[in-house]
Amino acid sequence: MKLSTIHAPDGSALARELHLRPGVGVAAHVLQGRGLRILRMRVDLPALILVDRGIKTVKPARGTSVRAQPRQALVLSGNQTVDFTNLVNEGAQYEARWLLFDTELLEDAHYAARIAQLDRTGSQVPPVRQLSKVSPGLADAFERARQALAPDPALPDAVARQRVLEVMHWLLEDGLALRCAPVDASVSISVRALIAGRLDQDWAAARVADALAMSEATLRRRLAAEGASMTALIVDARMATALTLLQATTQPVSEIARAVGYDSPSRFAVRFRERFGFAPTSVRGHERAD
Repeated sequence: MKLSTIHAPDGSALARELHLRPGVGVAAHVLQGRGLRILRMRVDLPALILVDRGIKTVKPARGTSVRAQPRQALVLSGNQTVDFTNLVNEGAQYEARWLLFDTELLEDAHYAARIAQLDRTGSQVPPVRQLSKVSPGLADAFERARQALAPDPALPDAVARQRVLEVMHWLLEDGLALRCAPVDASVSISVRALIAGRLDQDWAAARVADALAMSEATLRRRLAAEGASMTALIVDARMATALTLLQATTQPVSEIARAVGYDSPSRFAVRFRERFGFAPTSVRGHERAD
């Protein structure tokens, strides 16, 4: 999930909307009506996930799986691809609250100074880490940060920024620094960054090649060398955003389909099932056919 892929909503129901402040972060409240396994999801920004109901397991591309139960949390580094498994008992819902931290916050002078002290140990940081017990201080700061990211003209961005930074400092009290893996210089990542936030537009290969200052033939050749294609990248970006909207908002499936570039909800449902192995309505616990 990237900041640029999410449009700030105009609603006021924090519990079931995505909220963002550019340069600060994103807040999401995820609900699933059933357990699901979600493969190969790109996490661009560092994230903190508090699990409220169900069990969440995250398997990074490199590293071991990490699991969190209710009242536990997971810290994810940015710039990585992971597999998510969200498990619930039959008839129950999975529920978790997310904070994603804009990478600009990692450059805050005081925070960076504290990170430098931790880095003196020289120990390697896993891409996913578990926090087995969420302290009252962190829990309170987390909720204040989520509220601060909701649309509120009366709350200055500078104040919202400090509230999100407070969460980051509480994590440091547990020895958990937010990280980002080195940026991948692949053409695939450049294409994803280009189309992010504009998934409803027509992204012909010629347009993308022109934006990346290369010929269409070069674009296709370099993507093929990375085991990717324009079509697959666009579909994957659209489906990943659609999944986030299904989990964290109450928007109808038809509206989500249009938001990611599909005028036909049925065609969208086919693409979604091909990508994830389950129907869009399954995310919300509805078993009817799309």
